[in-house]
Amino acid sequence: MEFTNYKCPVCDNQFTTGDDIVVCPECGTPHHRECYESEGHCYYEDRHSQNFSFDNVSSQNKVDNDTSEDCETIICPSCKAENPKEIFYCNKCGYPLNIQDKNTVSDPGQQNQTQNNNGKMPPYGMPFPPNVQQINISFDPMAGFKNDEPIGENVTAGEMSKFVGKNTQYYLRVFGNIKHFNKSRYNFSAFLFSGIYFLYRKMIGLGILFSILVIGFTVCETLVRLTPQYQSLANEILNIQGNYNIYNMSSVLNGFSVQDIVLLYLPIVFSALKGFTMIICGFIANRSYYKHCIKKINFIKNNYEGSNINEQLEKKGGVNLPLAICIAAAYIAIIYIPLFI
Repeated sequence: MEFTNYKCPVCDNQFTTGDDIVVCPECGTPHHRECYESEGHCYYEDRHSQNFSFDNVSSQNKVDNDTSEDCETIICPSCKAENPKEIFYCNKCGYPLNIQDKNTVSDPGQQNQTQNNNGKMPPYGMPFPPNVQQINISFDPMAGFKNDEPIGENVTAGEMSKFVGKNTQYYLRVFGNIKHFNKSRYNFSAFLFSGIYFLYRKMIGLGILFSILVIGFTVCETLVRLTPQYQSLANEILNIQGNYNIYNMSSVLNGFSVQDIVLLYLPIVFSALKGFTMIICGFIANRSYYKHCIKKINFIKNNYEGSNINEQLEKKGGVNLPLAICIAAAYIAIIYIPLFI
């Protein structure tokens, strides 16, 4: 049976020639294979007990091929999605639309180049070839990668997308650069939030390590500054008149013992160590997350089968917001409670 005149009930997109289609053995409803696997069952499974058949709803899912000729919508030549006539790019895939000719790009040569480009967009940061109309990559949730395109050892972009969850576009671009060019990007979120970032992304080991380091250095710095000895020395230096400036500290510290000088500089040392730790977090975050994702995805694929793989990718991947919030609250409490005491 030819299904090109029907829509997939899951994604509501029209079937096209060459689509990988799965037909429910019970009710005969066609699905895209990816859609069927993402659901884990037939879209109408809850109606199977009622002797449901696809014939009952086939008229609702059937597409009228003549609707593309009206004046209100444009059918995307790439993904067959309907778009308002006022827009220039497809809302679903970002393919360029031409209002004068609804189904073609005005320049046939440019059309072929653009279609090839839409099939696989150039790596993030690389320019498009001359005379090729640039496609707005922000429309593509896969950041230009095909679902079955390899992005790591035995890992496809589709599997990586399911595992990463939030901010997939950013990470697929970064992971693509790591795989193809061995180049990463500095992660400012990891720099600002350090251990909290790793816990948020479920990298528990690194999250605990960097949280302990950052919180430990912060606590040590705060406790030293709150000691009576440090405050007494600080006040004594502030009361010194004359040649007290940052370029002549040696003369200011004359008369102070080695222990006093060490105590005065100790908070600065702890602060520098904390800053260095935060900088390191920003440098290693993306590569560490890339390795973490590949390791976890391969573990899931080796220990689960069928539709359970997609379920486990979403369950074990993604983010852990409650844990990150708890660590952030503890960090704030540790910093500010001693000040009130």
